[in-house]
Amino acid sequence: MNYFDYFKLLEQTRSYDNLQCEQTRRRKQRQLWFALDNEQENLLKNSLEINLIEDLPSIDKIEIINSQIINQDSIKIIKILNKNSNFLPNGIYERLLICLHPLFYERLDYYNITLGRTIDKNLIQIERFDTKNYISITINNCLLERIQNLLIHNLFSFYPSINLQIET
Repeated sequence: MNYFDYFKLLEQTRSYDNLQCEQTRRRKQRQLWFALDNEQENLLKNSLEINLIEDLPSIDKIEIINSQIINQDSIKIIKILNKNSNFLPNGIYERLLICLHPLFYERLDYYNITLGRTIDKNLIQIERFDTKNYISITINNCLLERIQNLLIHNLFSFYPSINLQIET
């Protein structure tokens, strides 16, 4: 999954929706300006409205700058491992999502991957693997300390008998 393409499409869709809203607002404003009683004047109003409405570009033609998509800060990958075993406890992925949920501004969940970003456009990608021996978290470097603290205090404390560790 390419997180950059996903968030670019999301921003293009938002921009397109904003353009549609703006076009509808202009159309209604013109209708108010040309609110006339006479039928002949209504025909004139309709022809003017058709000429004044601009065509919207297609979604894929809308240009989005990279800083609107993802913060271009360096990307870091961390892993959550069980130091004493090759397996992680059942339900740890779901608890991890709950633990990190307050950081997400936008989030897309699949079975083995969660893709999201913060309000500051920082990337958070969480992936579990079928081998169940680690969970990978891809983040912007500026989130590293904050996520490590959340994991240690909120997630690892839930599993006191398991020796969980963070590998960077």
